[in-house]
Amino acid sequence: MSAWRRKALELFYDARRNFTGKDDTIYTLLVELRIRVVEAHENNDTAELDKIYGYVEWCFNQQKRSFDLCNAAAVGFYEHLVQEEITRHAIPYRVKPNIFEQVLPLFEWMLQRKEGQYKELVMEYNRVNHTEFEC
Repeated sequence: MSAWRRKALELFYDARRNFTGKDDTIYTLLVELRIRVVEAHENNDTAELDKIYGYVEWCFNQQKRSFDLCNAAAVGFYEHLVQEEITRHAIPYRVKPNIFEQVLPLFEWMLQRKEGQYKELVMEYNRVNHTEFEC
């Protein structure tokens, strides 16, 4: 069993039907986690939020071992955070600066038709995290 699947089973056993099938991939799980992260934000469920963001961060940080897993975290989860207002506003508080820097082009691409939202995101991120990313 792959490391990503084993770790996901530990954290999200209740969602195992969404990522343990023969044809399921990490992307299958990430779609489920995108749904769950919105619900967790709406319910202010910090324990669930910590699990989700922590798991995706772990996936992203596997880039030396598995570029595919890192890439899946970036395009299957992080880039979609800007689609929902509740998750977009959580980015400065939930996405670490080293990850933010690497997925920033994805955020820019996803927000290219949403006038001003990319700039607002970067400015808020800089304010909260005392960073200096450029808009």
